[in-house]
Amino acid sequence: MDVKLLLVEDDPLLGAALYEALGRKGYLTRLANSGTEALALSNDESFDLVLQDVRLPDADGLDVLSEIIARQPRCQALVMTGQATVEMAVRAMKLGAFDFITKPFPLDVLMMKLERLLDYRHLENQLADLTGAFDPRAKIVTRSPAMRAVLETIAVVAASEANILLLGESGTGKELMAEAIHNMSAHSHGPLVRVNCAAIPETLIEAELFGVEKGAYTGAVNRQGYLQLANGGTLFLDEIGELSPAVQAKLLRVLGEHIATRLGGTSSYALNFRLVCATNRDLRAMVAQGKFREDLYYRINVINLTIPPLRDRREDIPLLTAHFIGRFAKERQQQIRLTPEAIERLLHHPWPGNVRELSSLIEQLTLFYPGEQILSRHIPDAPVAAQPLGTIFEKITVGVPLKVAVAEFERNYIRRVLTGTGGRKSRAAAILGLSRKSLWEKLREEGSSEDNVVK
Repeated sequence: MDVKLLLVEDDPLLGAALYEALGRKGYLTRLANSGTEALALSNDESFDLVLQDVRLPDADGLDVLSEIIARQPRCQALVMTGQATVEMAVRAMKLGAFDFITKPFPLDVLMMKLERLLDYRHLENQLADLTGAFDPRAKIVTRSPAMRAVLETIAVVAASEANILLLGESGTGKELMAEAIHNMSAHSHGPLVRVNCAAIPETLIEAELFGVEKGAYTGAVNRQGYLQLANGGTLFLDEIGELSPAVQAKLLRVLGEHIATRLGGTSSYALNFRLVCATNRDLRAMVAQGKFREDLYYRINVINLTIPPLRDRREDIPLLTAHFIGRFAKERQQQIRLTPEAIERLLHHPWPGNVRELSSLIEQLTLFYPGEQILSRHIPDAPVAAQPLGTIFEKITVGVPLKVAVAEFERNYIRRVLTGTGGRKSRAAAILGLSRKSLWEKLREEGSSEDNVVK
C-alpha cells in the first residue's frame, strides 16, 4: 500500500497494539511516544497520514498536530481522544484534522476511518494538482475525454477562418470555448466581442449589431455596432437562435459580402472578423419550422462542436469544485474543505444547470460556511443556481402565524449574504435579486442604520 503513517500515542501498550494492527493492514507506521518525538519525526520524514492522541506527556496534542500539518500540508490527520467534547472537535477541525475517534474504539472502526481519510487525501492531492487538467490557452479545467476531444478539435480548427457553431445546454461553458477559439486563432491580437442575442430586445438588436447613424431615429447619434467593434478580432453571438428573421437576413449579407450598413445610413463599411455562434436550441428543427433561415444556418455551421453536459463528464466535478473553491475562497480570504461524502453527493447530482449551477452552489457554500469543513448535509438535495430572494417564497402560501417566521428568515438571509459579500451592498443586492434601493429599504425596516449595517 506504501502509505506512511505517523502514530502519536504515549500509552506504550496501546501504541504497540496499534502499531502491530496498522502493520498488518499494510501501513508503513512510525511510532512516537511524545510530542517532541513526533515533531522530530515529522521534521525528518514525510507522512501521508497522522493518527494523533490529544493528551501527550510533554505537550498539547493539538498544538503538536498543528505544527505537523504546518510542516506537511498534504498530510491528513485523525485525532484520538478519551474525552470527546464539542470544543475539542471544533478546535481539531479548525487545525486541519479530518475526523476524531473516541477511546476506547473497535479496531474495525479505526480502520474504516483511516480508509476514508486515505481516500480524502487522494482526492485532495488530485484537487491540488490541476496542472494536467488545465489548458492555459483555453482556460478550461477538465480531465474528461469528451471535453478533451472538443479542445483538440478547437486546437485544429482555430487557425482557420471557418465559422464555428457551438452547441450544448445552458451552463456548459460555450462562452469559454468561444474564448478558447479566439485565443488560439490568428485573430487573438484583436478584440473578442461577446453578444448575448437573447438579452437584447428585438427592437434594439439591429442597432446594437450594425450601428446607428445620426438621425436614424429621435435622439440617435453616430455609434458603432458590435460587428464593427469586432473588426480584426472575433465576434461571439450567443443564443443566435433568438435573432428575428429581418436581422438574420442582414447578418447573412454581412457573412457573404463582408460589408454592413448602419441603421439609418447609406454607405457601407468593410468587415473582417472571425464568427463564433452558440445556441442551446435545435437550429435544424427551427429551420424545418421556418423560424431560422436555412442559408444562414449553413453559413454559421461550417464547423460545429457539441459541448457535453456536466452529467456526462462527472470526472470533472471534483476538479471544477476545487477550481471554484479556489476562486471564491480567495476573493473572501477564506479556506473551506469538502468531505468525501460531500464530493460524493456532488457526483450523484444530475446538474441540470451544468457548470454554471455548480459554480453557483460553491459560491453559496463559501458565502454561508466561511472557513468551515463542508459536510454532506450542507449540500441541498437538489442544488440550484443562486436564487433571488423573491424566488424563495414565490410558491409558499403564508398564513398569519408563518409570516413572522418568514420575515425573520428573510432578515437572516439578507444578513448572511451581506456578511458573505464583505458588506458590499451592490453584490448582495445582485445575489438577492433586489435593487440597491430595495435592499436599503429592507435594512431600514429592521431598524438598521447606515453605520451599523455595512460600508
